[in-house]
Amino acid sequence: MKPPDHQSSAAPATPGKHNQPRAAAAPAAGDNIAPPATAPATPGDNTAPADPDPRATAAPATPGDKLTRVGIDVTALLGPPGGIHQTTKSLVGALADTAGIDVRGWLLSFRGARPDTIVPVRRSRVPARVAHRLWQHNLTTLDRLIVGSVDVVHGPNFTAPPTPRSVVTVQDLSFVRYPQWCRPEVVAMVKPLRAAIAAGAKIHVSSVAIAEEVCSHFDVSKEQVALVPHGISPIVAGDAALGRRLAGHEKYVLVLGTVEHRKNVAAVADSLGSLPNDVALVVAGPPGNAESTLRASAGDRRFVRLPVVDDRQKAALLRGATVLAFPSRYEGFGLPPLEALSVGTPVVATAVGALPELIGDVVSLAPPGNDEAFSDQLRAAISEPGTVPVELSARIKAMTWQTAAQQMADIYRSI
Repeated sequence: MKPPDHQSSAAPATPGKHNQPRAAAAPAAGDNIAPPATAPATPGDNTAPADPDPRATAAPATPGDKLTRVGIDVTALLGPPGGIHQTTKSLVGALADTAGIDVRGWLLSFRGARPDTIVPVRRSRVPARVAHRLWQHNLTTLDRLIVGSVDVVHGPNFTAPPTPRSVVTVQDLSFVRYPQWCRPEVVAMVKPLRAAIAAGAKIHVSSVAIAEEVCSHFDVSKEQVALVPHGISPIVAGDAALGRRLAGHEKYVLVLGTVEHRKNVAAVADSLGSLPNDVALVVAGPPGNAESTLRASAGDRRFVRLPVVDDRQKAALLRGATVLAFPSRYEGFGLPPLEALSVGTPVVATAVGALPELIGDVVSLAPPGNDEAFSDQLRAAISEPGTVPVELSARIKAMTWQTAAQQMADIYRSI
């Protein structure tokens, strides 16, 4: 099947460039909508109450409008602060301020701390592995014990009940294309995802690249796929001098994110020897499956590892960096380069995820997997520092979570 068609709405590409930004597609009209699959809970149900939060209030609806009740999986907020954690938290926060939407979270976990979110959260007594097994066999009998009584269910982490009233976000297809880099439980997500697709769930993607992959691999019609790019959260006020103090160097290459094999962070470490002696490498983000590879490549050469940074430290590191490096082999979206460009920090990145369509007309992107080309661009960026065009920073800052939430709300209402 062909992927969704999208029209370009960003600034025109520089002559000779082949990647142009594309706008989000509106949900297709005329879908064959099935009735809600989640019935209201009855007295005596074995359900866990929602965790109260005095801050949680639904955004006011226009008089006469009906609130759309959306249950969104916030289980990812219990994990490390990676990309899915960040995008889920930001989307939920923006949806809470979206008129006509009553959003509440649900957890595939009955234990542990309350996730950091401003909406009420329902804890499921159905374990994640049981829910996923039921869903992959197209069984929805326990859904009301999991998500409660809602109009639409949204799974931002690849899985949701297999019904036409579900929205499933496919962040990327790494578990299909590169299963050797994924944990077994991540690879297993393909089965409930297939079931949701077969049941008619709306598939949300954040980039044209992933839309094309989903349509091709799962033979999905373009009408079933909705493109809504992630928002870019404003970077909090930060002090570049603090970033340099955290790095311990005046000049440094910054890498943000979980250290995974597909992120290819070792490519930057391998380039250290060819960089000027006064330039350090700072890697800020949770450890992952490539931690030992990174440390072996970096050795003792001007290498700073910061496994945990808060928003203030992240902002300072972004503003103080000489350049942000993003050598990933494969991505669904690509947040760190966009965050760096939004504060005026130059970027050296590969052509992965949404980057070609969002910044490929302005930023020269290296082919993914070509470490030599990436290293050449990194050396050039350090020896001849450039500036980020004001227009590009403005384009990225215009990608707000409020806009993304409104587009997601339109999708919820359409089904």
